[in-house]
Amino acid sequence: MYLRGETIIQWIEELAPKYLAYEDDRIGLQVGRVNREIKKVMITLDVLEAVVDEAIELGVDLIISHHALIYRPLAHLRTDLPAGRVLQKLLSHDIAVYTVHTNLDITEGGLNDWIATRLGLRQVELLEAHQYEVTNPVVKSEKAYGVGRIGVLPEPCTLHELAMQVKELFLLDGARIVGEPSQLVNKVAVVGGDGNRFVQKAAFRGADVLITGDIYYHTAHDAMAAGLALIDGGHYMEHIMKAEVARYLQQTAMARKSASETQFIISQANTNPFQFC
Repeated sequence: MYLRGETIIQWIEELAPKYLAYEDDRIGLQVGRVNREIKKVMITLDVLEAVVDEAIELGVDLIISHHALIYRPLAHLRTDLPAGRVLQKLLSHDIAVYTVHTNLDITEGGLNDWIATRLGLRQVELLEAHQYEVTNPVVKSEKAYGVGRIGVLPEPCTLHELAMQVKELFLLDGARIVGEPSQLVNKVAVVGGDGNRFVQKAAFRGADVLITGDIYYHTAHDAMAAGLALIDGGHYMEHIMKAEVARYLQQTAMARKSASETQFIISQANTNPFQFC
């Protein structure tokens, strides 16, 4: 017996409810169908052609991605161009694509908590909180959620030492830093992905350093002026979601006693477009 696609999606949405996503975010089922049995699920950060080829080779039925395959409105569907070719491959091999993005960033126990845990942060709090009203037939409550986290290191270290830890812990080839490498840091803010709009909030909350996946040139100047150090590990640092989502699905299947032959596979394709000379 295999799990049905609807069940797998239900479990994903229990982890990362859709209502948490930014209003303009492209999440949910983007390609294909899930109203069937699913033999193999692949978890990936990005849906590139190399990932789709990998999925075809392994006989995958459902891809769960963090970054959307379809983000902007399609102007055309030309199979002689890369984007159209990817969609053609997915449809011709009956592979569905489901995206879980900012709702996974925001949710409790999601991507930003995984980043904080991997860094060993203590006394972790939301970096910036938003109120969401949750209503169902049984419970009506308001709970604060937010994208970023802030906490303290197990013990202070230099900015350079922390950057080296980030490289090692997130399996990165390099990281950019803003600030004096020898300065001591202890209070750390983290934002997976684009952290530009959180620089002032991190400085206001007393963070010594913000670790994030994307910082603009002029935003780095703003951070320097505010006395906030930065470690930019690149957007690819979010790839840790692959193993975490796979583990969550496997553990959920065991907890629900779902005797199933469905396999959860971590994509091995490297979708990081950047290299270091």
